[in-house]
Amino acid sequence: MKRILVPTDFSKGAFNALIHAMNIAKLINASLRIVHAYSMPPTGSTVMVDITDILKKNAEEELENLKQEVNKMELAKDLNINYISSHGSVIDVINRQAKESELDLVVMGTQGASGITEKFLGSNTAAVAKNINIPMIAVPAELSYEPYKKFLFTTDMKVLKSTGPMKFIGEFSKECNADVKFIHVRAPGSKELDQKDIDAYRDQVESIFDPETKSSFAYVYDEDPEEGIADTIQMEKPDLIIVIHHSYGFFEGMFHSSISQNIINRASLPILVMKG
Repeated sequence: MKRILVPTDFSKGAFNALIHAMNIAKLINASLRIVHAYSMPPTGSTVMVDITDILKKNAEEELENLKQEVNKMELAKDLNINYISSHGSVIDVINRQAKESELDLVVMGTQGASGITEKFLGSNTAAVAKNINIPMIAVPAELSYEPYKKFLFTTDMKVLKSTGPMKFIGEFSKECNADVKFIHVRAPGSKELDQKDIDAYRDQVESIFDPETKSSFAYVYDEDPEEGIADTIQMEKPDLIIVIHHSYGFFEGMFHSSISQNIINRASLPILVMKG
């Protein structure tokens, strides 16, 4: 059985992400692990009082309340759900959970934001996406769950050194019975990709994806590639956006720019983020 981790701060956005995770868990036959990370808040006081025990007690009480609420839901029927409180930052707790038991996916809500990156993913969620190696779906706080039937994968059309992310996409799309559209956006007049590189990328996709998965490739030309992505998302109306970020500044280059301001402002789509 697969394992999905759902961090919670007991907010409405986190509960909404939990509903998405519960639906996904039923679809892919996964267990759920709901975790709340607690730690001492920063303080400028010279007098430090250790309130860890109080925080732990409060976390356990809140988790019990959440458990009671979830147990009343028809959606929770037959789901294997565990509730955990753990000391540390959200990132530390997720990575610790990943070491203790194999995790397949993190589903996290977006809220508590400031700045472009944080407006899109939420301050904690953006940090988590950059600092964990597990695939993560970031769910907008107000977005009701609908089945993920159409994936839009923004790609640079370069063969991935690690096939892990592509294997995850291939398996997840099969389980969701979803179509996957790969889009490559570039400025008009820019150097065209080498056909050998394109063929190698397509061969990699075909070698990993199930033959029954419907996949397609499209090239979008726009003077502002970032606007091209935003326009394509509006036109295609996908249920899930997929991005693979690399160590060379995906978030700094993508989310600290004007890319898809409409998505940022409307926060209308879930996004699957993976490290490449």
